[in-house]
Amino acid sequence: MCPDEKSSEVRPAAVQARFVEGEGDTVIERSKRLMWMKNDTYQLTGKWMSWIQVRDYAEELSKQKYAGYAGWRMPTTAEARSLYDKVELNKDHWGKEVPVHEIFNAGFGFLCWTSEVRNKIQAIRFGYRRGLTTFDDVYRASRGAARLVRDIQREDGLL
Repeated sequence: MCPDEKSSEVRPAAVQARFVEGEGDTVIERSKRLMWMKNDTYQLTGKWMSWIQVRDYAEELSKQKYAGYAGWRMPTTAEARSLYDKVELNKDHWGKEVPVHEIFNAGFGFLCWTSEVRNKIQAIRFGYRRGLTTFDDVYRASRGAARLVRDIQREDGLL
């Protein structure tokens, strides 16, 4: 190739960011077709909640169309776990470092209720400090919070 010629080498398209800012304190995760709240339930209400309370709160926010959308829910365990990423750095409500993307507002509860329940009285909580799951009583409010999520629908026009 002559020095004046430009390379015709095809370069891959720019890699899209995993998360992008949404409107109304939301975060879009295009690859999974999910919309997350930037704040968890502790940040939104200033109080810890049991699994039952978080479930009811998600229903209420859906009725109110938080950020303009219905369908808010607790994440599955796999969805909650997917936010745990050892290359990221954020801070929980105690100011401790946790591996969660900085697009989410700092100060969240490090334990996240998930939608998964066993025996009708225990639900899975995902811990963002160590990346582990535990079972806890659905009526227990101690450090209970969840980062609510919704599935992006075609009619949302976000993808």
